[in-house]
Amino acid sequence: MENKVCPICEDGVLTLKEGVNETVHKGVKGAVSFFYEECDACGSEQADAHLSLKNKRLMIAFRKQAEGLLTGEEVRAVRERLNLKQSVAARIFGGGPTAFSKYESDDVAQSVAMDKLLRVADGLPQAYRYLCELAGVELPTRAPSLFLVPADEGVVWRTMDQADVKTVRKGELHALETHIISEEERYG
Repeated sequence: MENKVCPICEDGVLTLKEGVNETVHKGVKGAVSFFYEECDACGSEQADAHLSLKNKRLMIAFRKQAEGLLTGEEVRAVRERLNLKQSVAARIFGGGPTAFSKYESDDVAQSVAMDKLLRVADGLPQAYRYLCELAGVELPTRAPSLFLVPADEGVVWRTMDQADVKTVRKGELHALETHIISEEERYG
């Protein structure tokens, strides 16, 4: 990596530094990291566009957490659990063609309404199916969620929407592991 020359004194070399900002947002206290470069000759501290963007994203992520919103990583996890590309997620949930890129990178905070919509779609498959239908989007294929619950006579397993409950006896558990669920079983 090439040394960056200080643009202020033009003699020194810039070194990446990390600091911590104690901050409060909506009554929530937190320590947010920030990044800058320091000149070894004149001591000036500066942040280029790349570091400024990184610092902005770190602050937005903190604000999202303080407001009880999904972080960028959590938005990405929901989208991936729903087996959606960012552009398709935007068609289903709204927000514009680049909304999910911005939410996931913490460039912007999603609205409270968008946050709730994502949580509902993630937690209620019937609501997710309805949103896909409203948007004219074919329901993406995804693996069902399986829940194993001890029962008196065996093990109960449920498909992703928990509407189809089947009992599997102790000796039949190996069959459950290899069972392939059809689209009709999966999504009703």
